[in-house]
Amino acid sequence: MLGTTHRVEDTDTRSGPTMTEMLSTKLLSFSPSGEKLAHSGPDGILRIWNTTSGLLEHQFQPAEHLTATTSCIRYCSTRKRLQETAKKKPTNEGNCLIAMGTLAGTIHIYCPERRAVIATLEHSPSQAILDVYWSTKKNKTSVLFSLSTNNTIMEWHVNTKTSLRPMEVSGGSTFLVFSQKKICLANRSIEYLSKRVNGDDLKVIRTFTGHTSSVTQLVPLVSNDGHVKYFLSSAQDDTFVYAWDTQCETGDPAVSFMVKDVVQSMAVAELKDSTVTLAVTVRTGTLILFTQHLNGNRHSAAVKHTGKLRIVTDSTSKQTIPIVFSFFCNDSASSIIVVYGYSPVFKFERIAIADIAKHTQLVRSNPSAAVLNQKTALVKTLTPKVTRDATIKGLGCCNESTDSKLKRKFNDEDGVASLPMEERLNALALDKTTTQYGTEPPKANNLVHLLLQGLTSKDQRILHSVFDHGDEQTISNTVRRLPATAVIFSSIRNFATVRWVRSVLYYHMSHLSTLPDREELMQPFYSACVSRMSTLQQVTQLHARLDLMLTHVATRHQESKQTAVEPEAILIYREESSDEDDMLEATLGVSESEDNWDELSDIGEINGHTDEDSDMEVDQQISSVKRRMEEEDEEEQTEEENDEENSDCDLVICD
Repeated sequence: MLGTTHRVEDTDTRSGPTMTEMLSTKLLSFSPSGEKLAHSGPDGILRIWNTTSGLLEHQFQPAEHLTATTSCIRYCSTRKRLQETAKKKPTNEGNCLIAMGTLAGTIHIYCPERRAVIATLEHSPSQAILDVYWSTKKNKTSVLFSLSTNNTIMEWHVNTKTSLRPMEVSGGSTFLVFSQKKICLANRSIEYLSKRVNGDDLKVIRTFTGHTSSVTQLVPLVSNDGHVKYFLSSAQDDTFVYAWDTQCETGDPAVSFMVKDVVQSMAVAELKDSTVTLAVTVRTGTLILFTQHLNGNRHSAAVKHTGKLRIVTDSTSKQTIPIVFSFFCNDSASSIIVVYGYSPVFKFERIAIADIAKHTQLVRSNPSAAVLNQKTALVKTLTPKVTRDATIKGLGCCNESTDSKLKRKFNDEDGVASLPMEERLNALALDKTTTQYGTEPPKANNLVHLLLQGLTSKDQRILHSVFDHGDEQTISNTVRRLPATAVIFSSIRNFATVRWVRSVLYYHMSHLSTLPDREELMQPFYSACVSRMSTLQQVTQLHARLDLMLTHVATRHQESKQTAVEPEAILIYREESSDEDDMLEATLGVSESEDNWDELSDIGEINGHTDEDSDMEVDQQISSVKRRMEEEDEEEQTEEENDEENSDCDLVICD
């Protein structure tokens, strides 16, 4: 609920503590009338807040949030809502759409009324969407523009789900669409582009100096007649906000707003009588208000703020609650909606601009502390009553065995048992296993009590200790004993552990199929399956290539290992037949083969000759053969010498 406004003149100009995490302005978007606020958190969940009641209406988690992180969102807005708001006509925001750009290059068109994605547009595969912007044609139909990291801008007709040819640009971080033919693109410098008459290409009409860092936000200054002549820009880690004149030839800013702190987000009211009212939220969580008249002349001096708003806690420390976003209602009271708190819990405050003085301080309760107290109040410690008919079990209750009853002392008439400390300690080991080494403590075959304790207390250490068990029998016994109320809770958060999820689906599928929100319950599993199936083919190919490489490496390693085991021979002996063996065989008629040698030995034994006698005879025969061969060699050598002498004599005679 929106609290009442209390203006306090604060002479202390100390700023609050620096925010630990700055919210991206591209992930926050107001509806055309400011009644709704859309916010996409780091968990991928889109939350829709009602700024009037301050309640979270609903939240939506896309099925592709694991593979396609949301990079920017924007409500479908038209300039016609300004006149409707001024005349206090009710606006039908049920038909308003939200464009959600992703890092995967897709754009989801979400309908808050249906609470579903009605269209998915693909700008550029694997190229992140930097920004999206809605524009309105003359026939009051909405057109969506998207900017991608591949330096292209596309125009989408959401009703027909068609797009025009991509328009190439020089590159930018954000953009602003004045009309279907006028676009403003910003990176550090700012380019004012126009679509060519005979094509879809964009040409640069004018270039502005811009900022020293990347521009994060461009806001148009819309007049009463819907004409846009000026626009504002803010950049990352910059302490100035500049106003630019689209008709200025020099490219310098028309007005500079000096913030003296890093700008986080900005909002602007409708331009009335060339007077702009600007609200800037800074990194320290303070809202700074500016008012300046734009007469077409360039102002050299920076404009100083006219008001400052700070929200603090109601504690003694007066800690600053950061203001993260704002929106001008453009109503008769000239009020502004202020969003403060920490993501994903926000609170809203509607304040009249006239109530924001030079130093205004509001005292409010801390939203995050309220949520923490609410969660703590739900936790209660229950002490069970033990009666005569109850059986007390310790950690051994996990075993399927007979239970023994303990002796109890009953001090009251109701039969409530009061166990002594000794019996309580002994109850921890009721089922005792006796072996030859003594008594062993009981062994649990399931972890149901530990799992329920972790699910109830949401203690990640307990849950991780349970899910680290990979024994199929333990998992089966644990999941089989889970109550129905815990099955839903565990199913939502345990999809990453395949064995546990498979067991949950096997034993409790009949219960899960009867739930009305079973599709939403199984959505994380579908997302995990989609993310894994998208890379299955690439992973399979990589596995095949790695397997082939490992096979080649193993083969080479085995060959090198065999080579190392078999050393080279120091000496190689090759047995060859000689002329002496042939001569011996021709002379004696005997061969030295094993068969003939055995036959000769047998014949010698029959004739009364011993082996020694045979050896001596053989040696004598061999010696005589060798002498005969030596004599023949000497005769041949003598003949050769005689032939040489005769040939020498013949040569002398010829000469």
